Amino acid sequence: MKKYLFLIVLVFVAAACSKKEERLELFSCESFAYTMDKGWEVDASVRVKGFEQKENDGKYSAKLTYTVDLQTVDGRMIEKIDSGVFEKTASERMMDQQINSQIQLDSTYQTGTYKIFINVTDDYSGQKTVQWSYFDLSK
Repeated sequence: MKKYLFLIVLVFVAAACSKKEERLELFSCESFAYTMDKGWEVDASVRVKGFEQKENDGKYSAKLTYTVDLQTVDGRMIEKIDSGVFEKTASERMMDQQINSQIQLDSTYQTGTYKIFINVTDDYSGQKTVQWSYFDLSK
């Protein structure tokens, strides 16, 4: 019986000491459209956590690449309407960060509900994920 108890305790200790792998996660995706003189400006943002961070001389760095896709009112998909790289270095581990995108749409875009997709890749771990939000174009 003592052998089984020892084995069970050993399994729990090993599980507690194992490194927990972070999973890239997007949350709080928001998008808004503002009327401009010749169209609209779309502002989109998403918060990201679970990204890998590299430590060097007490500094932590993160590198995330993102692309933005837009689904129009008629269902047409416009891929990579925006893209960018989020890089940051901090003196302590980062919990979560915000990625922002601004897109200009001209007056040829019709009014209605659009869907915006923010695709994020963690350049250090290779993990990818996507989150989306809806916004309306109105006159």
